[in-house]
Amino acid sequence: ATRFKYTTNRMDEAGNGPYFILMNHSSFIDLQIAYKIFFPKPFNIICTSDGFVGKSLLMRLLGCIPTNKFVTDITLISDILHTVKKNNCSVLMYPEASYSFDGCATPLPQRLGVLVKKLGVPVVTVMTDGAFLRDPLYNGLQKRKVKVSAHVNCLFTAEEIAEKTAE
Repeated sequence: ATRFKYTTNRMDEAGNGPYFILMNHSSFIDLQIAYKIFFPKPFNIICTSDGFVGKSLLMRLLGCIPTNKFVTDITLISDILHTVKKNNCSVLMYPEASYSFDGCATPLPQRLGVLVKKLGVPVVTVMTDGAFLRDPLYNGLQKRKVKVSAHVNCLFTAEEIAEKTAE
């Protein structure tokens, strides 16, 4: 319904995965966008623990990894490492930790570089355009007729990460 299209940049350099995927979170359709882009490659999604209430088994079967927002979560780090290193599976994270109320991005956590170095896999960003306008959080789930697109970019290859510092 949105005539969704996406463009890619440097994804041939990223290889076949796994990736550490960072995506802006602006709408309820963000997961549909991610599946459209990465299917059939498997990926797990970082999800807040309150999303698991009453449906823990379902969320785990969908590949969600629970976390608590805005706190240091050592278990989350080990779960991400296990997913990438042992399961050879990509991880999708919305680093803003919540939906955007105005469609604008917020600054990324300063310690994200440490995690990127520890993972040592390509970092891929997905920036959507139009998803917030299509289905803003305050709109009572009434979808608007808006085109939605995304740009998928390999921000760093594994080799580039090895050469850089966490900062």
